[in-house]
Amino acid sequence: KENNMIVFILSLFSSGHKLRISSLYQLLVGKRTTSVLIYGFTHELLFIHNSFPELKQDKFYQILQKIAQQGWIEINENEAKLTPAGADMLSEHQIEHTGLRFDRYGRTGETSWRLIKFAVQVISNLATGIQDYLPAETSPFYTFQLKKWLSESQLPREILIDTAYESLVQLFSEIPEEAADFLANQLSGNERTGLLPYQLAKNNDESAVYLQQSRCIHLLLAQIEKRPDSLWHALIDSLLQQNFNQSMMITKQMFMNGQTIDQIMAIRHLKRGTVTDHLIEWALFFDDFPYEWILSAETIERLEPNKDSVREWRFSEWNVDGQLDYGEFRLYQIYLLRKEAIQNVNK
Repeated sequence: KENNMIVFILSLFSSGHKLRISSLYQLLVGKRTTSVLIYGFTHELLFIHNSFPELKQDKFYQILQKIAQQGWIEINENEAKLTPAGADMLSEHQIEHTGLRFDRYGRTGETSWRLIKFAVQVISNLATGIQDYLPAETSPFYTFQLKKWLSESQLPREILIDTAYESLVQLFSEIPEEAADFLANQLSGNERTGLLPYQLAKNNDESAVYLQQSRCIHLLLAQIEKRPDSLWHALIDSLLQQNFNQSMMITKQMFMNGQTIDQIMAIRHLKRGTVTDHLIEWALFFDDFPYEWILSAETIERLEPNKDSVREWRFSEWNVDGQLDYGEFRLYQIYLLRKEAIQNVNK
């Protein structure tokens, strides 16, 4: 188990930037504070947030010590950095991060996939009219969700079967072929039993299987999210919503309805800092944040001339006179980094 975990953790240093060891640990276990989320975002590591919620701190430090003993990273107090030897080691082990989104799907990704697999099995047996089969899931949660989905689709059986099948084929065609095969081989249906992830994985090591399975599921869920009108979206939408901080979602809704920060504080009996945290989380996880409603001309004027160093910005350095709003500072930083990411994609 450890070897693969060692390579995965080493791969998080691949940018070459120094990383704060305590922040890296808090990202892996999914600590939900604004400072941890911002740290993940500015270091392009938000995707690992909540990837290993059970990881014990001493275990994490042991892994880092092992990596350092091999000469792959240099540790200096609470910071660590990749060495040239570490970079060579990483080039031998191609670690695929693309598609991993624990920050977005970590909490309910596995459950969503189980529900999809169960739906495929039920539909496959509906299609052939077979009634006496062993259901893949027996817990009331899955049975309830599935019955609700079938009744709410309001489609005649034949159309439901065809639509579900066609849209699933379409979804699989949109993700890399190896990921589609990895997931499709886990599906069960009439006279066919799906295989388990470890039977399909390239590497049988426990954390390797977990990471490969997670990546494939996250790729699929990202495609389903792009199709809010589809049957599969209807099936797992409530699970996808659970990945978000629900209190933040209420603030987002109120803000979209035209309420101010002060009004939200009064109505919900929240501190300003909490509402600010909600706004920052909204900006981090969604593309629809209305920056122009929040950012004042003064804040932009103060920060804009130094936007080239935006990744390294520290609030304390910018707020010497105590006049800068923390929320605006962070939101402008997120705004600039998102803009930069979009420009990089379009280059």
